[in-house]
Amino acid sequence: MHEGGELGYALLHAFGAAFDNPDLIVACVIGDGEAETCPLEGSWKSVNFLNPVRDGAVLPILHLNGYKISGPTVEGRTSDEDLKALYTGRGYNPISSKATIPESCTNSWQARSTNVTTKFERFSARRVRAVQKTTCLADDRSTHAQRMDLPQRSRRYPIEGTFRSHQVPLATIRENPEHLKILENWMRSYQPELLFDEKGAFIEELAALAPTGNRRMGGILT
Repeated sequence: MHEGGELGYALLHAFGAAFDNPDLIVACVIGDGEAETCPLEGSWKSVNFLNPVRDGAVLPILHLNGYKISGPTVEGRTSDEDLKALYTGRGYNPISSKATIPESCTNSWQARSTNVTTKFERFSARRVRAVQKTTCLADDRSTHAQRMDLPQRSRRYPIEGTFRSHQVPLATIRENPEHLKILENWMRSYQPELLFDEKGAFIEELAALAPTGNRRMGGILT
């Protein structure tokens, strides 16, 4: 059990518990106040790093009571259709449920948790296991990473498809002839001879396509 509260770490901890634990399903109850914190907003992306073959599953339960400490919440006043579109875009399969708690249970957390657990076991757990089983049979270890037109690797480490493609892809070019050659091959793959003349100037045919006057991005309207 972990209480996230105003810090917004509940979902992040839930994913951390599920990583490398294929038999674990983590149910994470998130209040709509906590859902507006920066850590929780970022934590939704963790689903992109979950691999059904080797990891467990996370079942986020967004509790929309409509209020946070300082006032009303945005998601508590958002329509079900818009919320579904939002979380579908984030990579989830949202299911809306309007639950009412009997008056006899309002002061009993045990009774409420039993009710939630029963619904979870009957519906969500079976669906999660079915997805995991299907994925394991297919042995689908694919990711959502997009390929970029970068040098694939240096001698020591890969570049394409890793975080290094977002940094300086090749260092020590002046000191390392091998890296200089990789850079040259990479740059030549863009066929610069089709863009520049023998003196290195931009060819007139393409230069003429640039807008002039007030059509320019930095142009001043008069």
